[in-house]
This record gives sequence, C-alpha cells and structure tokens, in this order.
Amino acid sequence: MTKRCYPIALDLQDRACLVAGGGSLAAEKALGLHEAGARVMVVDPEPSPLLRYLDVAGTIVLRTRAYEPSDLDGIYLAFGASEDRTLNARVAIDGRDRGVLVNAVDDIPNCDFFAVSIVRRGDLQIAISTGGASPAFARWMREYLEEHLATELGDLLDVLADARRTIKARGPVPPYERWHAAIDDGLLRRLQRGDREGARAQVLTSLES
Repeated sequence: MTKRCYPIALDLQDRACLVAGGGSLAAEKALGLHEAGARVMVVDPEPSPLLRYLDVAGTIVLRTRAYEPSDLDGIYLAFGASEDRTLNARVAIDGRDRGVLVNAVDDIPNCDFFAVSIVRRGDLQIAISTGGASPAFARWMREYLEEHLATELGDLLDVLADARRTIKARGPVPPYERWHAAIDDGLLRRLQRGDREGARAQVLTSLES
C-alpha cells in the first residue's frame, strides 16, 4: 500500500523555485510554477527551444549550463526533472541538505511531495493524486473530470464568494447548511444562461430568508 500523504496547496507567490532539466517535462514543471506566481529558474546545458523562448519572454530565468548544488541557495522548492535519474536524485539530496522541498520526477524515495493532476474551473481547482502510485490513472481521472464537470462551476464559485463578502459585511456568515440549501440545480441553470446577477440574487435571497 502506498504511504498516505497530507494534501496541501502551497502559496508560491514570489517564491524562488528551481527546475533542473531541459526537456518537455522540465518545461511543464516550469510553466506550472510560473502560473502559481513563483520566480522560476531552470538549469540545463541543452535546454529545449520552448525553454529558450520562455527565458526570452521573461517567464523563467534560464541558466544554460550543468546543475550545481549552489543553484539551490535561496530556493524554496525544486524539481529534478531531467532525463538523468542520477542528476534528479542529486538535486533531491542537495535540496534536503538545505531544507528545500524537492521532487525527483518518477523517483518516489527522492520526493518530499508529489505533483498532482489539476482540473480547473475558474478559481476552482480540483487536485488528483495517487501518491505516486500511478500517474497514468491520475491523468485519466483528470480527463474524466474535465469531460464531466460543469463548466459553470467556476462562475458558481465567483457568485458564492461575492455573496459571502456581501453577507459578511452585514453580519455573521450563515452556517454550511444554509449554503447547502442555496446551491441547487436552478442556480447552475441560471449560470448556464449567463444570468450571473440573477444567480447572485437567488443566493442572497436564500441565505437571508
């Protein structure tokens, strides 16, 4: 049985993160870190054209040379994402010596965390993890949810967040049971028609009645 991990969502805004590797996997990790607001440095002697482009665009900082342990100085989180498993393990060992969170791709003993598959609907994020046991199944589940989850769920989150801010400014926030009653199929149908104001009014009426 795979060991059970504690799921969290890391705030990487303005955090310095490192990716060691130059291929498509390294680019995927670098882009994911960038989207989370991290400051991303990528190190590889022969980076892909995509990584070179991301460097020119200012998305990442690219160091076109071999990885050095000093690359981890001041780093919060790191990926060993090269095709060289020995190098990835080296990044993990060096990172742990410095108290850096590290992930050596496809090398569970050298991972402090596992990357998860993400399904997004606006600000709503659903994370899928198999604890490293089967990345293929995590991807399959992500694709399944992408196909079946209503696209309006992101809009629903926006409406509920707005309603919460409005109610909180007036007094106590209602308990979960009131929110549960307010979120019904009619609310999603309003959003499917593009009626956000109507959906907001419906939520407020339900919560304040």
